[in-house]
Amino acid sequence: MPRRVSPWGLAAILAAATLPAAAQQKPTTPSDTAFAAQTCNVCHGSQSYVSPTMPPIHGGDAATLHQALLDFKTDKRPSTIMGRIARGYSDEQLKALADYLSKN
Repeated sequence: MPRRVSPWGLAAILAAATLPAAAQQKPTTPSDTAFAAQTCNVCHGSQSYVSPTMPPIHGGDAATLHQALLDFKTDKRPSTIMGRIARGYSDEQLKALADYLSKN
């Protein structure tokens, strides 16, 4: 019997597939960062909508978010999808993303 993927699972898979492509644009520009941050909304919600199942990331502390992203990237923080997503970005891009999300 085939397994069914929930809508949230499908959204997470699609988000993970698009993020590394956005990360290949170097150097990180504000528009690249804004584009990448929009894909975060698929799982985490936006400023106007908070996901009931994922932690909010908009308006948080930039240093804390940056460290969390680095920890996901290096597998210091266990994850299902975030480690794969974070590995698609350079440390500089993760910092820019954390800074953007903290202000938006």
